[in-house]
Parts: sequence; structure tokens; C-alpha cells
Amino acid sequence: MNIICDNELGFENSLANCRRHDFDDVQGTETSVTSIRRCHNHSPEPGRSLLSCGAGGAGPLPMISTPLSRPIPVASVSIDTTNMCNPRVLLTFTSIIILPATILVNLNFIIVKTVDGGAPQEIGGTHTFAEVANVLESESFGFQFCDCTPSTGSTTYTVKLAPSSLISVTAGLTITNATLCALAVETL
Repeated sequence: MNIICDNELGFENSLANCRRHDFDDVQGTETSVTSIRRCHNHSPEPGRSLLSCGAGGAGPLPMISTPLSRPIPVASVSIDTTNMCNPRVLLTFTSIIILPATILVNLNFIIVKTVDGGAPQEIGGTHTFAEVANVLESESFGFQFCDCTPSTGSTTYTVKLAPSSLISVTAGLTITNATLCALAVETL
């Protein structure tokens, strides 16, 4: 038995998307006794996707007991969605934070978006890492954010330490292996 699967628009699709009640039996031709079944898939077509990754880090940082005068950049990534239809961008940030002994930290991370060299705008709220370390240790920290604002063009996303971050008692905190990945998928 041969199975042909397509959606309403005639695009090929996988059999996994076919439902049992969507099959139509079609008789084979001439001497062939093999039947052909046609599956009509009613799910939306997937859009094109684009992946871009950037890396960075920060530190060792001094003690920060008062608000910073400006944010400290940690990792950045650029992605060009000019040829995409209504793109959505999933941002994934991961890092390792190395904490010296006897430290108290409250790190606030923000995402800043810049489209085609325009004015930077903060998106996604604040993502906080808070820890008290009595001995030297390292902790992984990460977060995800989906930018669903339909802006097309060359976009740069930067994760920064917000001015409201606090490092007390001991200096030397380091953010290493920081990566920021952007996965853009168009929605049709």
C-alpha cells in the first residue's frame, strides 16, 4: 500500500500529521492490486527559521554597593529577519557565575533590543540571580524570552547587568561561558 500525504494547499508533509479519518481510498490502476491512500493534513505549514548565537562574559567584577551608572554588557547576538514573514524570536541565555567565598549577590539581567541601528529598547523584564556563597563555588544561570513583536530587519539583542544589581562583602564575581542564542521562526 502506498500512502501519499499532503495538506489542503498541496504541500508534502509527514505521515505523523495525518489523522486516520482523513484518509480517502483510491483504487490502483490497470493490473496493480496495490491501493493508494491520500491523507489531507489540515495543520498550518511551518515557516522558515534562522538561528544565530553569540557569546560573552563579564568580570571579575568589583563590589557593587550602589547602583551602577550604566548597564554592563554580558552577551550579544545579531539576527537578520529582513526576508521573514512576521518573525517570532526565541532568545536563550545561559551562563556560569563564579562566586568567590563570602559573597552576597543579587544580579539583575535585562535584554536590550536594537533594530537596524535605531534606539535601543529594553524588553522582557528583569531576570534575577540571587545567591549567598560561603565558599568558592560556581552556579549555572539561564533564562528564555520570546520576542513576539513583529519587527523585521537586522536586530541585535544584548543581555546586560542592570544598574540595580548588587555585589557585597567580596569582589571578584565572574560571569563566564555566557551565550545568547536567537532562533527566529516566521509565522504564516
